[in-house]
Order: sequence, then structure tokens, then C-alpha cells
Amino acid sequence: MTKKRKAARRPQAGVRELRDRLKTAEETLRAIRAGEVDAIVVARARGEHVITLAGAELAYRILFDQMNEGAVTLTRDGTIAYCNRRFADIVRTPLARVIGVPLRRFVPPAEQPAFDALVAAGHRENRRADTTFRAEGGALVPVSVSIAPLQLEGSGDVIGVIGVVTDISERERAEELRNRLIQQAVTAQEEERRRIARELHDEAGQSLTALLVGLRTIEESRTITEAAELAQRLRAIAAQTLDEVGRLSRGLHPGILDEVGLPAAVTRHVQEFPQRHGVAVDLRIEGLDSEVLPPALQATVYRVLQEALTNVAKHAGARSVRVLLVRDKATVVLRVQDDGAGFDPAAGAELAVGDRHLGLQVMRERAALLGGSVKVESRPGAGTMITAHFPVRRA
Repeated sequence: MTKKRKAARRPQAGVRELRDRLKTAEETLRAIRAGEVDAIVVARARGEHVITLAGAELAYRILFDQMNEGAVTLTRDGTIAYCNRRFADIVRTPLARVIGVPLRRFVPPAEQPAFDALVAAGHRENRRADTTFRAEGGALVPVSVSIAPLQLEGSGDVIGVIGVVTDISERERAEELRNRLIQQAVTAQEEERRRIARELHDEAGQSLTALLVGLRTIEESRTITEAAELAQRLRAIAAQTLDEVGRLSRGLHPGILDEVGLPAAVTRHVQEFPQRHGVAVDLRIEGLDSEVLPPALQATVYRVLQEALTNVAKHAGARSVRVLLVRDKATVVLRVQDDGAGFDPAAGAELAVGDRHLGLQVMRERAALLGGSVKVESRPGAGTMITAHFPVRRA
């Protein structure tokens, strides 16, 4: 009887053990599916073996999803096995409809042969090329694609490729913008040359012609008194011509900037402005007496002032302008504020064709070369204020 009872208990104990194991397995499977498990330790005769699960790659997935570039993993036949959200954004396709389709599906037919060659070469070595993707809806997106072999750790077998896709449409729009600015700059340069040539011809040329005529008249003078009177008038013409040539010369490059520095050059330019344009200017200079600034900084500040006042003369219709030039320990600040018509700086200022917007862009580019910046504040009917900051140490 005792032996029969013992025999009956053994199957029951076995069933309980199997139930416990099944319960443990079901709990393990649930945890795996829920992403609560990073790895499993499997006991083998030769020791324990660790199998890493997708949960351990969570940090890497988060990293890929935060990238500014699209990331894709392709199988050997070019099918997308994985992609991050940025790639889905580039091709404007929901993430669920990207994974499992061939990457070449997003490439226009005309560019597929070159793209296939790029992917094939990427199975052997790192390759990069610019191409075009066709996003959902038919929009074409210029991209730069980098391809590299995908290998398992400890194995030389290539199981696919990794691709990094960068949307370069912004870069292309910036090249386009640069070309337009270069064309505008060349146009402005030619216009400036024509203006200088016209002033030389109309003002200096006429004055020199008057001098020649006057000298010939002196030769024909009947008395010394008559000759002296003509000489006095010619002297005034020569002085006026010299002033005109000096003004043109200072417009090309102010010699006073090299000789006595920025404050004196700014002061002279501001003093000449009302005489030429009939606009009153109030100038205040602070903190620039103790130390000579670097030549590049002096020239840039002066040119930005020139551009700002030129814009006032051409476009503002102002009655008065306030100019402030201040230097503290690490920065030079130039502010030019007028009471003129004003404008809307946000209304396509960077792309608009015209002297005003080109002048603003030239100021910004000059300041940027020294690590500085130019801020424009304006609205229609309320005047314009241009503030430029220049770091002294960078210059």
C-alpha cells in the first residue's frame, strides 16, 4: 500500500513541476513582449550564455530617432528592415508603410541605376552620393546618401547595409540664395562704379574744364588786375575740385581711418552727411578714446555706418538721424536710428531685390566675418533702427 501511494505521488509532483515551469515560461514571454526584459541567461553544459533582447537597444533606438538625419538598415536585397522617424519625415510616409519596402522605391526611375550601383558598392565599403528621393505625393527631395556595410560582431559576413540620408534642400536653397546675393552685389558694384564715374565726369571733369578755360583767359588778360581776378576765381574752382575728389576718395577708402582712427573718420562722415543730403545727424561716441581698435574692426564698423546712412539717404525720407558708437570692454556697438518712413523687415527682406535689402545683407555679412551681428527694427511709419554688435577680441 505504501509503495502504491508513493507511486501515485510522483506523477502529481511531476505535473506540479511542469505547471510551475509553464507558468514561469508564460511570465517570461509576457515580460519579453512587454519590453521589461533586456536579456536572458541560458544555462548550458559549457556555462551560461546571454542573449540580448531588443530592450537592451532602447537607448540606441532613442538616439536614432533623435537624429537630424534619416537612418535606414537594408537587407542584402535592399529592403528596409529598420528606419528612424526622420527618414519617414524625409520621404513623407508613415513609419509603418516604410519598413518592409525596397529603398529604391523612393528613388525616381531615372536615378535608380545609379542608386543601385551606390547600394551595391556600399556592401563592400563606405560610399556617399547626392541623389533625389520621391516623397509620398510625388514631391522631389534632394538628399545626400551615405552607405556602409552591415556586419555581425565577430563575423566578416555582410548581412546588409546601413544608410544615412540627409535632406539637402535647405543647403540647395542657401546656394541659390548665395548666387542671387552675388549677382546683386556685382550689380551694386557696377552701379557704384557708374556713380563715381558720373560724378568724376560731371563735377570734377567740368571743374577741370573750367580751369583750362580760365587759364587760357588769363593769358589773354589785358591788365594785371584782370588776371588777378581770374586767378582768384580759378583758385576757388581748384579748391572745390580738390574737395570733390577727396570726397570720392574717402568713399572708396577713408585715409583718416588709417591716420587717426575710427572716431575721427566717423565724425567726418557724419558731418558731411547733412551737407550732401539735408538730413540732420546727432552723433554720440563713447569709450573709444583710450585704445586703438584692430584695423579690420575699424574698417567694418565704418562700412556698416556708410551702408546704414546710405539707406537713410535713399529710402527713409527722414528729417533726422541719431548715431551712437559705443565701446565697452569686449564689444563695439553701432546704432543708427532715423525718423523716416520705415518698412516691414519680415516682408521677404532676404530675397527681395533692391538697394535697401541688399544693403542690409551686406551689413550682416560684413559683421558676420568678425563674429558680429546686425539687428534691424522697423515698421511702416515709425522709422528704422539698425544695431550692430562687434566683438573686439574676435577682430
